[in-house]
Amino acid sequence: MGRQQEDPGDAGRTGLSRDDTRTLCDRVLALSEADHVRIRVNSGWRGFTRTATNRITSAGGSSAVTVRVTSVFGKRIASVATNQLDDDALATAVRDSEALARLAPEDPEYLAELGPQPYSDTGGFYATTGQLTPQARANAVAPALQAAAAAGTVAVGYIDARVGSRALATSGGLFGFHRSTGVASTLTARTPDGASSGWAGDEANDWDRIESDRIAAAAVAKCNAWRAPTALEPGVYETVLEPTAVGMLMLRMRGAFSARTADEGRSAFSRPGGGTLVGERLFDARVTIRSDPAAPNAETSPFADDGVPTRAQTWVEDGVLRGLSYSRFWADRQGVEPRPSAANLIMAGGDASVEEMIRSVRRGVLITRFWYIRPLNPRTISYTGITRDGTFLIENGRITRPVNNFRFNQSLVELLDNIDMLGTPTRVAAGENSSVGVPIVVPVLKVRAFNLSSVSDAI
Repeated sequence: MGRQQEDPGDAGRTGLSRDDTRTLCDRVLALSEADHVRIRVNSGWRGFTRTATNRITSAGGSSAVTVRVTSVFGKRIASVATNQLDDDALATAVRDSEALARLAPEDPEYLAELGPQPYSDTGGFYATTGQLTPQARANAVAPALQAAAAAGTVAVGYIDARVGSRALATSGGLFGFHRSTGVASTLTARTPDGASSGWAGDEANDWDRIESDRIAAAAVAKCNAWRAPTALEPGVYETVLEPTAVGMLMLRMRGAFSARTADEGRSAFSRPGGGTLVGERLFDARVTIRSDPAAPNAETSPFADDGVPTRAQTWVEDGVLRGLSYSRFWADRQGVEPRPSAANLIMAGGDASVEEMIRSVRRGVLITRFWYIRPLNPRTISYTGITRDGTFLIENGRITRPVNNFRFNQSLVELLDNIDMLGTPTRVAAGENSSVGVPIVVPVLKVRAFNLSSVSDAI
């Protein structure tokens, strides 16, 4: 969607202001005839720079404002979205959502919209990202392309930058507003024949945290080191997981902390015979996992999609399961306060370096990152996927040769109970699509056992 007509304020590079967003929400609320109504407004700008064959191939950006109207009659609910903000377009969206809601089946789990809530100021807007220009992105990526070409490799990269605001309003009087920025920069270097590949990337709210020179050097070094990989048999290995590999797994861990699935016996955190395992030690004693909407350079919104405030929460402490998330419906049923799921994920670490971990391995594998990760079994939080962009054999404390890629089948519960060493936590580009995603802050890990189940022909 492009820029809308009759914008009630200048969305520009930062999205609608708080005052303009509130005015827009009030206009929609005044049009509603439903029992309850919820309004979400997302506004802002997204820019990108794409590179291929050692050159910048495209760059651009677009701004937009989207209004989503959710109308409720009793327990019948429906939503309609629009990016046209004139009175007729807003009225049409409201009427359409109401017409659909009257036709919808009842949602037995619906709870009336929330009233005013206390929201903290979590921050998350960085002018370095908000004012990022195409020229600045080009200046950052140009040395990487030159380094790749000088090394005889072919670089492909993507920079994704976002800045904007999100707001939530209800007929119960709730209003929440949050402005934020985010940027991701990733680079893949391959040999001209496509037989060897290396990758590196960063993700941040603050553009100044993106280390473009390091990304270029690491991607090229991995590509050159992985030339002519040799055969290694599948098996369970001591493994050093670089931070991106850890982050790609821990991104999937966010959804595991659900009280409902645990209470219903469908989770790794379900207690046999009923209840949950909160209070039990399930992981290595050095594992602490938390979320915090105000964590520096990993800030997220102070409210969830339904308006429940998000606060700092410890999910695992010293290996002990400390908390689970509760939707409003499940919290009401269980007689507890609602607790949104983790909007970011922060894992504690240690002081070991990758080099120290490698020196401690008798025979194992170093993994750069994964690809095509898919769930297997929620009862063990098990996933499968493929290693990618640099997999190496470690023998007697040193990397001896590049090896073929593998498919893995691994329980994250077992992974977090098999930790030998931890490094310094860092935010990583944990998604598979090179775009800005959920903030994930994790350390490099050395684990005693990682299940590489079969050989993969992936590059």
